[in-house]
Amino acid sequence: MKNIFIFPLRIYIEDTDYGQVVYHANYLKFFERARSEWAEQAGMGIVAQQELRVCFPVRYAHVDFIKPAKVGQQCEVVSRIKEARKASLIYDQYLRLSATPDTILCKAEIKIACVDQHFQPRRLPESFMNFITENKRDD
Repeated sequence: MKNIFIFPLRIYIEDTDYGQVVYHANYLKFFERARSEWAEQAGMGIVAQQELRVCFPVRYAHVDFIKPAKVGQQCEVVSRIKEARKASLIYDQYLRLSATPDTILCKAEIKIACVDQHFQPRRLPESFMNFITENKRDD
């Protein structure tokens, strides 16, 4: 497995505004959903986070809205861990059309902090760091 995750999604009417284009805040929801699904598949989903007493809130997000996604389109969120620090991860993510993967609609750089139950910074769990390290080697 490589240090990349592709999450397919369809744009529904509920995702759009009056003009039937994706409402700007929903791109962040798509990116969050992709990161959450990737964490689940890596064994670091919500149950593992609760057992380890950590959570991963967003520290910052830089979003570039390139082209509007429209109702009915089949898309993919492509996610890559750009950098892993002691207590944070930086993701590169983008939304593209499934049929034409070179058509990028929105891209983001998102920093995720690792914190304990009191929202104090905490070192990333060793199991998660192992997953990241193993997958980086395959790039």
